[in-house]
Amino acid sequence: MQQSFPLNYKDCPSFFSKIRHPLRFQGWKKQKSYFEGWYYKVVAVDQNLAFAVIPGISIKNENDQHAFIQVIDGIRCRSDYYKYPISDFKAAIDNHYIEIGPNVFSEKVMSLNLPMIKGNLTSSSWQKLPFTLKRPGIMGWYSYIPTMQCNHGLGSFLHYWSGEITVGPNNYTLKRAQGYVEKDWGKSFPRSWIWTQCNTFDCQDEVSVFASVAHIPWKSTHFIGFLGAIWHAGEIDIFSTYTGTTRHTTLNDDNVVIRLSKKDKILDLTITKAPGADLISPLSGEMRGKVNESIQAKMYMKYQSDSKCIEANGSYAGLEVAGPVEELLT
Repeated sequence: MQQSFPLNYKDCPSFFSKIRHPLRFQGWKKQKSYFEGWYYKVVAVDQNLAFAVIPGISIKNENDQHAFIQVIDGIRCRSDYYKYPISDFKAAIDNHYIEIGPNVFSEKVMSLNLPMIKGNLTSSSWQKLPFTLKRPGIMGWYSYIPTMQCNHGLGSFLHYWSGEITVGPNNYTLKRAQGYVEKDWGKSFPRSWIWTQCNTFDCQDEVSVFASVAHIPWKSTHFIGFLGAIWHAGEIDIFSTYTGTTRHTTLNDDNVVIRLSKKDKILDLTITKAPGADLISPLSGEMRGKVNESIQAKMYMKYQSDSKCIEANGSYAGLEVAGPVEELLT
C-alpha cells in the first residue's frame, strides 16, 4: 500500500521498523530540515552508457517542500534537476516503492518519464546487505542514533537491468546492465566527504565496491567517519569505523587513494579522477548545496585476506570529492 506524503500520517512505521528496512521511505511526519534521496546507478558497458537517477524529497519547513528527481548523464557530463509538488510524492509503507509524478522506483521496476530520460526497466534480484541486530544497515550501530546529521543506506551491491531506455537523443536496449542502489536521509550532507563506488570490473567474478570518508558532527565535537564494503560472489566484507578498521587516505590532482585494513584483511582503492557534472545537495533539508560527481572515473581495486586476493581494474566508477577534504586526509 502506498500513500501520498502527509506530514501527520498516523500509521507510519515504527522507529525499529524503519531501521530494519533502511531502503524504505523514512521521512513520515517530518516537517522541517529534512531530505531523503535514493541513488539508482545504471551502466551498460557494451553501449558506452552510464547514468544515475536520484528521486527524493526536500523539506525546509511546512511551507517550503518539494519532491525532485535528479539525473546524471555520466557520458555527456550533464545533470538535470526536475522539481515536483510534494503531493506528487507517494511511498509504500511496507516495501521499497516510490512514485514521483509518472515516475516509479522499486526493487523490480524503474519507470522514467522525464525530458532527459524515458523508458521502463526491470531488474534481477538485488544483492543486499543482510540485516542483523548489531548491524541493521551499512552504518552498523550508528543506525540506532536518531540525531545523525546524515544517514546512509545500501540498497543493492549489484543487480542487472533490462528494457528499453532513451537517454538524450539516443535509444538503448539494455540486457544485464549493471545496477547499484544506495540512499541518504537526514538534515544535511557532511561539510566534507569523499565517496566512490564501482561494480564494473575487468575480472571474471562479480565484484562491487563502495567506500566513503566524511566529517561527522558528534554532540559538541566531530570525528572523521568512514565506510567501505566489498561484495564478491555473494560474500560481503565491511571495513568501517565500527569494525575496528584503520584508514589511510590521500589525494592529488589526478587520484584518490584509500586503504582500509582490519586484522588480516586489506582493501586498497586508487580512483583516477574524471570529468563530472554538478549536482544539487541538501543543506538543512533545502536543496541548495552543490557537489560535482563523475561516473567516468577509473578504479584500481585490490582486496587481500588469508583465503583470497582479488585484483581488478574498474570503469564507470562514481566519485565525489566535496568540501574542505584536507581534514579527511591521513
